[in-house]
Amino acid sequence: MELEILHSTFCLPRASVSNLSSWGRPRCQRPEGPGRFDTDPCMLGSEGFTSGRHYWEVEANGRFWAVGVARESVQRKGRVLFKPNAEIWGLQKYDELCVALTAASNTSVPLLNGEIGVYLDYEVGQVSFYAVSSRQRIFTFPVASFSGERVFPYFCVLLSTIKLSPKG
Repeated sequence: MELEILHSTFCLPRASVSNLSSWGRPRCQRPEGPGRFDTDPCMLGSEGFTSGRHYWEVEANGRFWAVGVARESVQRKGRVLFKPNAEIWGLQKYDELCVALTAASNTSVPLLNGEIGVYLDYEVGQVSFYAVSSRQRIFTFPVASFSGERVFPYFCVLLSTIKLSPKG
């Protein structure tokens, strides 16, 4: 999975997720790319899914981050609204609060820092998150309908560091 530049004040090196990748807050010129958001430090993974089961791990540390799964059609122009919506199934941490983004309303989940497993079962419509160290499920969204649309790993970093390491 290839990563793209995030934001004018945040950048990611082009990297393969098969190699451990990390990113934080360096300044650099950002190239155009289909998974890049124009105003927020968010991105989609380069590999999308229309079937199957997929799992990846994210090591997230810092004040603000969000990880999960997003539809290919997610709005990437203008500000990302970090509230429940039907295009992103994710967890967001801001300071001492961690919430699930696409429940009927923001749902508090155990405060996280460290390794988080993200599991996607496209056919079932399941997106789940796991605390890797304790092997405990943190949250599973209600069954989603992806309606045949391609979905991608979703990442957003601000005042944080994220490392990717795919598993399975």
